[in-house]
Amino acid sequence: MTASNLSLDTVYGLLSESRRRYVLYYFLENDHGNIESLSLQIAAWGQDGSIDAITKEQKQSVTTSLIHSHLPKLEDHGLIEYDGRTGDVIVDDGFDGIRTTIARARAAEEEVEVTGTSMESFLYSEPLTQPSNTDN
Repeated sequence: MTASNLSLDTVYGLLSESRRRYVLYYFLENDHGNIESLSLQIAAWGQDGSIDAITKEQKQSVTTSLIHSHLPKLEDHGLIEYDGRTGDVIVDDGFDGIRTTIARARAAEEEVEVTGTSMESFLYSEPLTQPSNTDN
């Protein structure tokens, strides 16, 4: 299956898991990577921290899930190619077919900033007003 044949459900299914989504975000700005650097970056994004703060165990956990689950799934859909011998990961031809959707998902995720509790948001929001009759 190629990315041009992917249904909307499939694309959103691929984006629904954070580690797969982060792999796709990584390739918005890079054409290739290595499993080691990719694992570090994804672990850092998952922890909302820096690469320097990632422990060996965190990196290994991400590496294992990428190798055994996420990279094969993305490869099966024609979005990336993974060489298990070298650890190289590159963008496949199908990636460009959903690049815009991935970029929109990334932008939407970056825009979301939740502060306070939901009750605070409700209590301190502006009151709703009725539309004026001058718009008629």
